[in-house]
Amino acid sequence: MTDRTQSPVPGPGCFVVLRDDGRSGELGVVQNARGPTGDKEVRVEWGRTRELSWHHTSELRSGFRQGHVVQDRPRSNVRNTLGTGTVVARRQIADRDMVLVQLHRTGESRWLPFESLVRVREAALQYHSGVNPSADAPDRFRLRALAYALDSWNQITGALDRLDVDPLPHQIDLVHRIMSSDHSNWLIADDVGLGKTIEVGLLLAAMKRRRRARRILVVCPAGVVRQWQDEMQYKFGEGYFIYGLDFTIRQPAQWPHYEKVIVSIDRAKSEQHWPTFADSGYWDVIVFDEAHHLSKIEGASTTQRFRLAERLKGQTDSLIFLTGTPHQGKTEQFVNLLSLLRPDLRGRLAAVNRDASVVAELVLRNRKSLVTDAAGKFLFRGQTTTRVTVSLSEAADHFSRALRRYVKEGYAASESGGHLGRAIGFVMTTYRKLASSSIVAIERALRRRLDRLSGTDGIGTEEMTEAEFDEVAEPSEEGIYDTDDLADVSDRVPGHGRLGAFFRDERPMLIELCEMASAVRLDDRKLEAFMSDIVAPLRKDDLKLLVFTEYRGTQEYLAETLENRFPGSGVCQINGGMTLEEKRQNIDDFNDAAAFLVSTEAGGEGINLHANCHVLVNYDLPWNPRRLIQRAGRLYRYGQKERVIVFNLVAKDGFDNRALWMLLDKVSTMARAMSEVSGDYREDLETEIVGELLERVDIGAFLADNREMDIHRSEEEIEDAINLARQSQSQQERLFSHIEGYDPKAAVLHTFGAVEVLAFLEGVLPRRGVRIRNRLHDGRVLELELPEDLRRAHAEFGGRTVVQVTADRTLAMRNSRLVSMDFASSFFSSLIEFAKSPEFGGEYATVRSHREGVLGLYKVRWQDDQGVPRWEALVPVFRPNGGAPLEIDPAFLGSLLVDEQRDDDHAGAGGGGNVEQRREILKEINSQADEELARRCTALRHPNDVVLLAAADVLGRGPDGTPRRTITDCPSMPCHG
Repeated sequence: MTDRTQSPVPGPGCFVVLRDDGRSGELGVVQNARGPTGDKEVRVEWGRTRELSWHHTSELRSGFRQGHVVQDRPRSNVRNTLGTGTVVARRQIADRDMVLVQLHRTGESRWLPFESLVRVREAALQYHSGVNPSADAPDRFRLRALAYALDSWNQITGALDRLDVDPLPHQIDLVHRIMSSDHSNWLIADDVGLGKTIEVGLLLAAMKRRRRARRILVVCPAGVVRQWQDEMQYKFGEGYFIYGLDFTIRQPAQWPHYEKVIVSIDRAKSEQHWPTFADSGYWDVIVFDEAHHLSKIEGASTTQRFRLAERLKGQTDSLIFLTGTPHQGKTEQFVNLLSLLRPDLRGRLAAVNRDASVVAELVLRNRKSLVTDAAGKFLFRGQTTTRVTVSLSEAADHFSRALRRYVKEGYAASESGGHLGRAIGFVMTTYRKLASSSIVAIERALRRRLDRLSGTDGIGTEEMTEAEFDEVAEPSEEGIYDTDDLADVSDRVPGHGRLGAFFRDERPMLIELCEMASAVRLDDRKLEAFMSDIVAPLRKDDLKLLVFTEYRGTQEYLAETLENRFPGSGVCQINGGMTLEEKRQNIDDFNDAAAFLVSTEAGGEGINLHANCHVLVNYDLPWNPRRLIQRAGRLYRYGQKERVIVFNLVAKDGFDNRALWMLLDKVSTMARAMSEVSGDYREDLETEIVGELLERVDIGAFLADNREMDIHRSEEEIEDAINLARQSQSQQERLFSHIEGYDPKAAVLHTFGAVEVLAFLEGVLPRRGVRIRNRLHDGRVLELELPEDLRRAHAEFGGRTVVQVTADRTLAMRNSRLVSMDFASSFFSSLIEFAKSPEFGGEYATVRSHREGVLGLYKVRWQDDQGVPRWEALVPVFRPNGGAPLEIDPAFLGSLLVDEQRDDDHAGAGGGGNVEQRREILKEINSQADEELARRCTALRHPNDVVLLAAADVLGRGPDGTPRRTITDCPSMPCHG
């Protein structure tokens, strides 16, 4: 038998019954205790008779019944209360009484000792009475409801967490949809520049509040690992470690020390590092950036990147893919990508061409042309693209013809086949690309080739391995070259060693070409057009300029010319040969004082340069037109305050540039025709369509294939390619037709931000013993005088008695002494919990608004098939007077929450009706909340709980502000006083 003297002592407010049942099961409420430790007696007030009597703790058992609402009162000073909950069941074990309580805060069910529980008068009991428990009950109701609303809003959006940006409506909407969905595997396919990183940060903040984001792995391109780290740190206050740069793992046992990790996809996929990640254990969330690189084509080899994602998906229940180019005209690859996210939908995805509705179940997409700011104004100011055509000098025309003859000879020599033939063909195609970039880039390559033939280059004869050769001669789809040092791989061809001339008379042709190139460089009209027509006017207006080129030789040429023409203006460079730190420093310099940034393709991947620049020049046109869209995305993105201006510099100095010019011209013509909406031309839509078409045109493939460089043949191929791109775009539109992106015209009932946070603080601070001494910055900053217990309890105050707090993020970022009021603040979080507690009150009141009826505020919650609470929502239900249908989320709720309920407004106000009438009203409202719970249940989502948090009789106002009638004064239920 257990020694009952060692049992806990029931505290004041605990419900008890006598063990011997001598009082016929009559409930008693503990008042207080006396006696030495281990031998306590408690005084009990018995319900029916109100009789008071002393009893030894061994005489008492639990008096809690199923349905009672109780509060946990911890006996230890080192743990917080579990809050309130509903009694579900009771049991006796080891001669002790335990009570199963479903906790309102989390939805979890816990067996608790009855001695630690007290009964609370929940909202339903108080509503039945219809009497305001205190003079300020109406405003306490408002603050209690507002506390729950703010907490719920943050849990489903992350929008009230610690951020250094104000989330945009489309970002909040996207996070809300993921947090409200049945699963956590999604492809976020917003247009480039819409802030997908911010969306991920918000999502992770929301998941963290639900205890679903402790271990997080971000897999991204190498060029943006530091950018991810910076954005998570500075925008969300979350510290991430970069695998391979900040730390490495030698033993699997070290993994628990790293909960938030970033790794480059190429590092993670390698044979050296993959086993380490295979042993990394379970991750709450894995994010893949630029997920369109995870390609797999049936019947062809699966990329290492796809295999990496395939392996890692088994180590998480939440897989998030990010890409601005999800489809790319390849439905098979797109389906394989989606199947990684949702293998359970593989059958429906295979039939996506017949039924595209499945795409909406795992893809979210927002378009630049539709997103707005919080005021409903369109976010992006648009993009203007201008083609600057450069006339050909006589010397350039002669050089172009001579180079064409040389290249044709080289292609003819490549017909020999094998590694040698492939190498020669690759070199010729590279020369064409260099010539399209700048005269300097092609001249350097030709002189290097001539030096090698003459034996004056100093390069040895070491051969490449076949794998090394294949990697250079056939780069992967996402491979980018920004160097002109790869023109002569033939000097180290496997099995051949160092070779001589590609064809007879190559050396004399090279000598002539180099002489001609020197003459062209002395009269470089493309460079002069760039300097005089573009750069000079921009410098007069003191505007910064971003310049993109494919090759490092052209980059150095432009940087040197800019430094000479505009000394002291500052010229920065980014290329693939730089370290991450060097790139970051150059970006910082450009964002600060430098006027120019010249970037190669590899150096410019993933960087953001929009802070102080809105003008871009494409000095050359890449053979992959998709690069033009990615380049513009460095400036045309969220946060850009100006209209983006893009100059495409086109010199018709060769077959390839003429073909690229023709492509842009035809695409622009088609896009302009397609952008006619209801007879109105939309320039922003034309820009969007141009981007979508260029993403799908693989002009590089047929330029390389057209070794005769026949412009008439290319014109036909371009026409065919554009038509295929249009078909591909139409196919994507059909596949994405079921996706519901952000719609600025959709009615949003209410969102929560700085205004609501400030309204909450104004009301709750005085009730927490805090004096508001002053209001600054038009009321956006509150100067507070703190009581001693609060100064010591919250480190963010630094022990100060007088502090200034704000919910305005912009002000907080400007002044480090301002304390931000958000859910990362321990003080603000404590105020939220205080306003939700039984001690605060506000469970029932009569309130004033412009409508009349009864308002119930419910928390509804769902669980997964393992009984784990995962989803919840705040559901306000309003029953209007007069028999009108019940409403979910009534429109007046927003103003009711922020408008103070003054005591004198409620003098003599009461709910009206007798107890039975009020029970029927509340039952009707409860039924509506239950229906809402049932309506959102799915095969993956199961009901967990419905909790009435607060209830109010909403009394209308007359013309003079006085109440017009009581809540139950309606035809279906006459008032009984």
